[in-house]
Formats: sequence, C-alpha cells, structure tokens
Amino acid sequence: MMNIIVDISSKRWLDEQEAEIYTSFGKDTLREKRDLNLLPFRREGRKIIYEKRHLDEMMEKLEYCHNGLIRTYK
Repeated sequence: MMNIIVDISSKRWLDEQEAEIYTSFGKDTLREKRDLNLLPFRREGRKIIYEKRHLDEMMEKLEYCHNGLIRTYK
C-alpha cells in the first residue's frame, strides 16, 4: 500500500477525503452538516467538494467543553 501526501494548505476547494483530514470530522458528520444546510458544498458529477473557507467558518462556530465534547452554535 502506498501513502500519498497531498498539500491542502494552498487549495481553495477540498474533496470529501481532504475535508475529513482538514476538519478531523468523519463523512457522516460532514453529511449531517450538509443535510442541515450548515455547510455549503458543490457537486462535480458524483464528487462533493467544499470551499475551505466554509469549513473554517463551520469550525469557528464550535465550542469545546472541558470534557472534550463539542457544542455547536448556529
């Protein structure tokens, strides 16, 4: 198995796998945010892509509690 390293720091658009790495959220969490219209996205055929600034905005709205749980504010 070969590991491929991709530099996402300079990318504007991230695919689902890159968004998972960038945010540390799983596919289910990203899908839930999309379904609740809390995370804008685009489709390129079957591929879903996210603009990095929207991922940043979503993460800025999170508050971490002292026990490590995430509290979300809309």
